[in-house]
Amino acid sequence: MSKEESAPREKILALVDESNLLAAARSLSRSLDWLSVKDFLLDESNGGEGEVVVYVGLPPAFVAEFQEQRARKLRFVHWLKTHGFLVVTKDGAPTGDGHYKADVDLLMVVEAMELVQRSRPETVVLVTNDPDFAHLIVHLRRGGVRVEVAAIDSAVGGDLRGSASNILDLKPLLIRFESLRSATEGPPPFQAPTPPTPRHSEPSTNRSEGEVETPPLSEQLSL
Repeated sequence: MSKEESAPREKILALVDESNLLAAARSLSRSLDWLSVKDFLLDESNGGEGEVVVYVGLPPAFVAEFQEQRARKLRFVHWLKTHGFLVVTKDGAPTGDGHYKADVDLLMVVEAMELVQRSRPETVVLVTNDPDFAHLIVHLRRGGVRVEVAAIDSAVGGDLRGSASNILDLKPLLIRFESLRSATEGPPPFQAPTPPTPRHSEPSTNRSEGEVETPPLSEQLSL
């Protein structure tokens, strides 16, 4: 067995605020290639392994005006589950103006502490630029866990930057994805996975996998 084959693989736990990641992609006028995001967060191209948990806010249940949106969102959740992601959902509440709110921050904080205790990862990656996670990051680091924040670097504030072990800039990854299409144009076509983007400064290598189906854009959007 070679040294490379016998080397231990880094165990990574990535927690994703779906609406925050979607907003980051929208700010660059890009759609999301979720399989490439998963590869990037787990550093799979360089031997990393672990789980990606996606936290998704759902349109309210049992409210007629949101049922079509909810059905689309649930199809997207099903796509994530069948492509290797763990998914945690939270039902939203109407705000009275035709919109809804489904804040997953507290859910992410509670589950982060529980999952770290159970799975004992070497590294936790939080996909968010919300400064409210700064205290959680410090708490986990005091317990010996490396915590990285994955976001567009320019959107990360001082509190979050000062608490994290490292910032993973998502911009180089996101700008390689398809340009954002209008939801009225229909779902995006089949496309090959985006070649891996290095998490730090390693040279990129291309995947040799075949084409995969990405979820329709209309089912990625937080409506």
